[in-house]
Amino acid sequence: MKRKIIFLLGLSTMLFLIWCFSYPADKLLAPVKLAEIIKDPKVTKPYIINVGPTPMIKGAKYIGAAEDPANKEKLKTMVKDFPKNKDIVLYCGCCKLEDCWNIHEADKIMTSMGFTNYKILNMPEDFTVDWHNKGYPIE
Repeated sequence: MKRKIIFLLGLSTMLFLIWCFSYPADKLLAPVKLAEIIKDPKVTKPYIINVGPTPMIKGAKYIGAAEDPANKEKLKTMVKDFPKNKDIVLYCGCCKLEDCWNIHEADKIMTSMGFTNYKILNMPEDFTVDWHNKGYPIE
């Protein structure tokens, strides 16, 4: 009985974390789409923010790991005067998107500040697999 309770508690915790870190499809941006936008000189570029310890995507602004309180403040300061519907892309890529505390924290900040048109770069594996190895633009 004790093992069953421990198993159920573990399963509940895992399902809760998956629910917390799952993002609606309309909030996610495919890496190939962002790469196309960056490469096309005719397209208006979104404001790209690196919220993790990963390399820089071409044109991105760096704040550092968003789980760090000082970097949370950097993010808030960076976007505080932006229109709430500004095209913004957040990315980290230090780990699987579903496990990424940096994206989770940045997402909470953007939502709490009332931003409505930001996207999260969908890197299900990590920066290397989902961006760098595909030859997408980096600084």
